[in-house]
Amino acid sequence: MSNGNHEKQVSLAGAAKATGKESKPQKKKKSFPWGAVVAVVLVVALLVTGGVLLFGKEDGPSLTARDMVEYTVTPDTIREKVSYFALGVTGASATDRMDMVAVMWLDRKNGSAGVLQMPVATYIGKDTGFATTTLGDVWGNPQPETFCSTCRIRLEEADIQDGVHKTCGSAAEQRTGSAYGDLIRVFNDQYGLPIDNYLVISRAGLTEMIDLLGGVDVDLAEAMTLADVKYKAGVQTLSGAAAVDYAITDDYKNTPQTDIDRMARQRQVFAAIIQRFGACELEELYGTDKTTGAVKGVFGKLMLGENPVRFNSTSFGKARLLGVSENAANDLKLSAAIAKFAKQLGDLSLDKITFSVLPGKAMKSGTATVYSPHRAQTIELLKQQMNPYGLTLDENTVTVSQVNAEQEKGETTTLTLDTVAVFQSGMLTATTTAAKATTTTMAGGATQP
Repeated sequence: MSNGNHEKQVSLAGAAKATGKESKPQKKKKSFPWGAVVAVVLVVALLVTGGVLLFGKEDGPSLTARDMVEYTVTPDTIREKVSYFALGVTGASATDRMDMVAVMWLDRKNGSAGVLQMPVATYIGKDTGFATTTLGDVWGNPQPETFCSTCRIRLEEADIQDGVHKTCGSAAEQRTGSAYGDLIRVFNDQYGLPIDNYLVISRAGLTEMIDLLGGVDVDLAEAMTLADVKYKAGVQTLSGAAAVDYAITDDYKNTPQTDIDRMARQRQVFAAIIQRFGACELEELYGTDKTTGAVKGVFGKLMLGENPVRFNSTSFGKARLLGVSENAANDLKLSAAIAKFAKQLGDLSLDKITFSVLPGKAMKSGTATVYSPHRAQTIELLKQQMNPYGLTLDENTVTVSQVNAEQEKGETTTLTLDTVAVFQSGMLTATTTAAKATTTTMAGGATQP
């Protein structure tokens, strides 16, 4: 891949081992032995000729075959009850540190959910198979991989002899790794969690989505200037640009402590977005015009634009996103899949959505200041908050890296989203931005120069 942020890539999800027993989500999804070259090639060919898009425009160009990325997913025995997702907001450019990283679980059976917020400076260790030592840098710096173009598989050292793949004799190639594959692998390998899909959006995409929702109401603790607009203290309806400024950039100085601070603001914006999803009918999130057939709705527009939500949009990925069978997801468009998922979240009661902050503390690793998670505390938090159906989460499966083995316990936060939410009554009616002047008119708010 040229860059993990932009490459469209065919993905085949691998078998899960979250409970200690290998789970095979679909027969074609299980891990392949290196010798099964023909089967692998056939599966990839089927995926490619089916027009699978991993992310991007639904009317985009046909894909060429790419490497497969395997990752651990929720065992079949509980996949209709619970799903796990990696979440992220990318930085201003493709290789910048992420602005937000989190992992979410969704308990469909009991109508609840939870998010574990993780500082972007979270330490993931040295010599752990990643190209960086901090979580937020994984997306923009995927680990290079050795690959066989003939067999379309990644190669391990044992698969190579004299520079060629032992099975087929083709030359081993060095390629840029998978951004989303590495992001998921952190949660699989270090946190013992299955990941059923990932949802990553850029700053520009988040801005656009919030504007399409009509803005978000947030209770500002003090008067602030956000995206060059002055806002008074109290409940204000923020535009997409102002909300992103508030959640991501305001007072952020690229330190673990300021990241913890902005996580509190992110919870407010997240609560507002969830409420906006819930206030929409499904066709307002995605639909088609009965006369013209044109796509409409929040995600109809967002996913066909320049800044879509990136996710595994194969039939398998869409099925895992929505907790349905692969057959049910097969003909579902990208925009419709994301809209349905957003509606699932929007229909949850905010007092059933729990947010937690990864336990740890800021520490020095060489000359860098990182956020070092506390392993024992993390295990207990995962057991209590993110394990409704008995995954094995212990010191053998949760192997998070600590800077210092004798590290002291850190502070953490756990709360339900209703404690930070405000009623969403405002709606952006007009936004005009000039080079040096911005005027925003809001229902329930004042016109602010």
